[in-house]
Amino acid sequence: MSESTTVAAEETVPPSARVRELVARRAASLQAKLHSDSRSAVAQARRDLARLRAGVGRAPGADPTTWALTVDGVPGVPDGDAPTPQERAVHLAMTLFGAHQQSREEGMHRPGVGVGQAVARLERKTGGQEQEGPSPVRRRFDAMITSGSLTELAHHLRGLVQRMRAEGEGLDYGMLAEDLLQFQRPGRADDVRRRWARQYYRLDRSEAADDQTTTPESTPETTAEEHP
Repeated sequence: MSESTTVAAEETVPPSARVRELVARRAASLQAKLHSDSRSAVAQARRDLARLRAGVGRAPGADPTTWALTVDGVPGVPDGDAPTPQERAVHLAMTLFGAHQQSREEGMHRPGVGVGQAVARLERKTGGQEQEGPSPVRRRFDAMITSGSLTELAHHLRGLVQRMRAEGEGLDYGMLAEDLLQFQRPGRADDVRRRWARQYYRLDRSEAADDQTTTPESTPETTAEEHP
């Protein structure tokens, strides 16, 4: 396939899908390197993850050591020097993944696990669903859901990711990046909120006892309808 044909094919793919695929591929690659037999690959992955963690809360493109993971290949045409919505989504997702993966042997990028499903699992694991009234996890989730800006959302999401890391719960970072991109689009924030709410409530409570032995891929909670 010629370069022009490849470019034309890429242009037919919605930007949100390209962002999702880009982040999912990079997160999966870093996880694979962490479990590689090559010491140099493991060391490089750890350096990359440490640099991503250091980028949490910083502006996209502020750290040149993370450009290859957060700027290179990101779709979209910049309008001036400010970060594009795609760059913000990729940067936030990748830096949070770096924080999520810290000190964890198992991969925290879990294909098919949406934010709402990950929160429901976290709440169940920490006993939040047995409490009277909203649990701390649910209160944080509600605060994130009602965020009025990406900055506010990122603050609450970071807190949830810290809890997920402590409990060994992961999520699909490609899906998250797509959600973050759509959240920034005029009129689309409520679509993202509904998607997360559906993921949260569609976690089958009857399988609660078996959840620890079930792989994320075998319990897809997100449908094509939810992620167009």
